[in-house]
Amino acid sequence: MKKITVLFTLIFLAFAGVAHAQDAKAKAILDKLSEKMNALETMKFKFSYTMQNTQDGINETKTGSIYIKGNKYRLYIEEQLVICDGTTIWTYFKEDNEVQINEVDPTNQNTPDKMLTSYNENYKAKYIKEVPKAGRILQVLDLTPLTTQSFYKVRLEIDKTRNMVYSSTIYDKNGTTFTYVVTEFVENPKIFNSRFTFDEEDYPGVIVNDMR
Repeated sequence: MKKITVLFTLIFLAFAGVAHAQDAKAKAILDKLSEKMNALETMKFKFSYTMQNTQDGINETKTGSIYIKGNKYRLYIEEQLVICDGTTIWTYFKEDNEVQINEVDPTNQNTPDKMLTSYNENYKAKYIKEVPKAGRILQVLDLTPLTTQSFYKVRLEIDKTRNMVYSSTIYDKNGTTFTYVVTEFVENPKIFNSRFTFDEEDYPGVIVNDMR
């Protein structure tokens, strides 16, 4: 049985506000970022995702995009599509022409709307430095989990001028790193609600796996 990809959870970790045991400078930066996210009605991101593990010879890069409107979202990552209307989640696997249907878990904090607009008390934030990169000034922060996780650190690079995450890197305990770079960000794009439902007629012969 397939599982919804961990990419969905990890990519939004970068945008979480952090309220617990953080230094003043990190808190100010994340407060400002969270305030901006709260003010937006809709948003669109394009990103690249790279998974690396030198020891195992892994170096894979994928691209994706996501549309967000409140608690609704439409996420593309190469051969996978995840759609949520706030109540139901459809995960479509292009290679198998299969869709999984699940109910939204109201206790799940790793959803786009919660990660983008809410404070998360499970991480400690630390300001590291400010560096020039890719023609911009980046503020570098480290997030460390306060409870046991499969990763031990997330490094954020925040564009100081645009007040937006430029990249995030998750450091897994097995030596793998997952790096996400925002290649395009659009504030308040016009998004029709029809983008947040899965229409089986658009996927002839699709295999439906209703897990509700």
